[in-house]
Amino acid sequence: MNIEKLAQHLKEFTLDEIEMIAECDCKTELEHLLNEGKIVFEQGLYKYVETDERLKFGVFIDNSNKKVVITIEDAVQYFINNYVAKYCSKKTNRIYKAAFKLDIIPILKKNSITKFETKDIIAIHNAFLERDFKPRRLKNTMALLKQFLKYCKAEGLIKNYTNFYVKRLTEKNEYSLDRIIFEV
Repeated sequence: MNIEKLAQHLKEFTLDEIEMIAECDCKTELEHLLNEGKIVFEQGLYKYVETDERLKFGVFIDNSNKKVVITIEDAVQYFINNYVAKYCSKKTNRIYKAAFKLDIIPILKKNSITKFETKDIIAIHNAFLERDFKPRRLKNTMALLKQFLKYCKAEGLIKNYTNFYVKRLTEKNEYSLDRIIFEV
């Protein structure tokens, strides 16, 4: 017989009463129930301790609808710490940090990543051309920008993601804004 269920039903009882009802020696099972805190012994009576077995619920608020302002610098730092540091070599990590610090962040300054648009990609490309970037550096920096924006989209930092491609012109390593394909 299940002594715990019997104790729960009786609420208060003596050792003799429960042994008489159960028709067995209940001392060891009562000791286990005492050790587990399911019953207590007070004034010569065993008393069943009611446990609150109700389901517990918590309130969790979805903050995804809040307008959070994340600067480009914060998003870059997040990208460097959570993606580049985990999946790239130390040399690549240094190259990416330098490219962001010297090339991309100065152009965008303190803009918000959530407001990043196609015109910002065009502005970056034009700024690189004005600074007379070599074709390889231009291609690699634009590819890094694409990788960064794609990561930000995957993390939910950007809602309006513009996918773009940098392709070669007829001559090797020659790039132009006309050859960048934008998808909305």
